[in-house]
Amino acid sequence: MNTSAKPYHHGNLAAAILKRAAEIIDDEGIERLTLRGIARDLGVSHGAPNRHFKNKAALLSALAADAWLKVRDATLAAADATGSDNAHVVLNAMGRGYMRWALQNRSLFRTLYHPDVNRYASAELTEAIALFAGVVRDAVENTQREGRHPEVALPILALFTNAVPTGAAMLLIDPLLGDELLPEEEQEIMIEQVINLVVPLPDRVEKT
Repeated sequence: MNTSAKPYHHGNLAAAILKRAAEIIDDEGIERLTLRGIARDLGVSHGAPNRHFKNKAALLSALAADAWLKVRDATLAAADATGSDNAHVVLNAMGRGYMRWALQNRSLFRTLYHPDVNRYASAELTEAIALFAGVVRDAVENTQREGRHPEVALPILALFTNAVPTGAAMLLIDPLLGDELLPEEEQEIMIEQVINLVVPLPDRVEKT
């Protein structure tokens, strides 16, 4: 058993299973993920996980859904916290909220983009991702209306806006690079600098 695993004692078993699944994918690879192995790691009977997830595919779909909902909530909460109607301020906060969540939830973030995890995604999950992407695209379009790269086609601008924080987070959580590039005490400063390059804040507007 992986020494990082902690036996399960009480609480929400389904949530514990999802958490352990993300850790296994991140540490050992998706091919090592089994319901029986998770049960062993959590100290429950080998059939206990099947009461929540009938097979590995169901587990992976649920894991992806859980991660997408969490990153969506973090992104939108950051926007709401600004209390601003300035499109640049809102989108800048969304980027920082997204990237902050990624760096604080490394296993789940890496799981979001694992090809096998997405391969098992349910139709409901695919729709949820599309809806979230639409929210981000609308926020990008709002900044364009306020003068951000009006000469660039919206799909390209949305792609750029999404790609930079996602790619930066991926590089920063890479085990070969992350420790050197991301001192913990400088994390928020780094996030701010990256996102400000993508969505510059307007002059004389306070960020939150």
